[in-house]
Amino acid sequence: MTFNPRFVAEILVSSVAAIAAADERIVYRSIMPNGQIVYADRPDANAKRSERLTIERHAVSPQQEQASQRALALSRAQLLRDADARVARLKQLDNASIDAYEVLRQAQEQLASGREPVEGERQGRRLLPAYWQRQRQLQASVRLAQDRLDAILGERASLQ
Repeated sequence: MTFNPRFVAEILVSSVAAIAAADERIVYRSIMPNGQIVYADRPDANAKRSERLTIERHAVSPQQEQASQRALALSRAQLLRDADARVARLKQLDNASIDAYEVLRQAQEQLASGREPVEGERQGRRLLPAYWQRQRQLQASVRLAQDRLDAILGERASLQ
């Protein structure tokens, strides 16, 4: 068998071309009649104009690969920590909302039962300023309890 240098050169060139082709991708950019741009593996038959684009793929160095894997692992760990903290905070807010609702209910009951004047708040048929002050305090208690419950429920809704 004789050694043909030209045959070896052709094999080398075709091998390099095959390797290069593995690192490239051909994409067609087609401009449609309405001006829309479409990217595809084949040119669009209805396109006004199509052009062939070659996209080169570059190998990632081992250092870059390790760095990206570490960054991904750190991101994942942080996301898991954030999710655990969110779940814990939701449980806290659930318990706080139950407590806040109970405080609101009690304040509303006190307001309802406090409508009648008590000893020393009336002079004849006229209600004294002490009555109105007590009513304002009871209403303020209801407003504060409602505001606290609303804040808790608002924070809980933002975490869902």
